[in-house]
Order: sequence, then C-alpha cells, then structure tokens
Amino acid sequence: MPQWGGGGDKCQRCEKTVYANEAVSACSAKWHKGCFKCKTCNGLLTLASYKDFSNDIYCKSCYQDKLHPHERNRKQLEKGFSRQPGGDQAAGASAAKGASGEEAAEE
Repeated sequence: MPQWGGGGDKCQRCEKTVYANEAVSACSAKWHKGCFKCKTCNGLLTLASYKDFSNDIYCKSCYQDKLHPHERNRKQLEKGFSRQPGGDQAAGASAAKGASGEEAAEE
C-alpha cells in the first residue's frame, strides 16, 4: 500500500513537507514561501532581502539589532552630544566641583 504525504524536504519554520513549486532555498534549508519570514518581526522576506544567523532568517533591520542591539541607541546619543573640543570635559569638571562643594556644606 503506498504511503501518502510525508517524505521530501521539511520546511525549516513549520516542519511540514515543502514541495518544489512552493520551495525557497536559503540558509542551507528549504522554506515555504509563506514561512519565509523574519523570525523577530514576521515580515515577508525575499532572497535579496534576508540575512541569516544561527540557521534562522531575519530582515536587515532585525539582523542589525540582533548582532548590535545598542548601536541605534549609541547613534542617537552621539547626535545629542556637542562635537566641540573640551565641551564635555568642561561640563564634567564644573559638575564635579559643585558636587564636592555640596558635600562640604553638608558636613
């Protein structure tokens, strides 16, 4: 008696059989076209737009966040600081003097 279904390549995401007409080959695995989504945000991906990490697929934005999670915050903070030489050092020195003066007044 023939065995129906099963066999063949399994989808990396849903682990069901992937047939040739619906297969996407990426990251050393087969995927259904509908399952070829970012692991984090579930956005649909194409072969040109995906990035892989640890046998999972991500969009470029989530991939960047996965490998460098603090980079966006660092860029935003750098924009807020002044780029003038000595600007940060002068502010830090005056804050330190103010803190030491307050401590002396409390004692």
